[in-house]
Amino acid sequence: MKNISQIRAGNAIKHAKVTGQNGGDVVKGLPMLILTNGLLAVLAMSLEKKSSGTGLKQEGTHTIMCAIADHLRSDGIAITKAKDAATLVAELVAPAADAALLRRATAEALAFLSYLKRFAS
Repeated sequence: MKNISQIRAGNAIKHAKVTGQNGGDVVKGLPMLILTNGLLAVLAMSLEKKSSGTGLKQEGTHTIMCAIADHLRSDGIAITKAKDAATLVAELVAPAADAALLRRATAEALAFLSYLKRFAS
């Protein structure tokens, strides 16, 4: 059985190449953005569309938030069942969700980002 650090590192390595293509620089500033504004606000920012209506304003942030969603649902973590940023928002604001779920998701997202920052190029 893997410990939590092995799970975080494994998931970070899995997402490092994809993140490096779209958000290598973004991942460095994202932890402070989450601490300052909150996980839900950063998720909302990652889903914001361009004024033209096509595509996302922050592709790199969206890629990283999808990696976080994947990590939060992975075996050994299982905080949520969301498979991408949009479903993660829906799950965290659902009537059944409580403040403890959001705190756990935020803390784990920050811990995961500390590994992803190191592995992303």
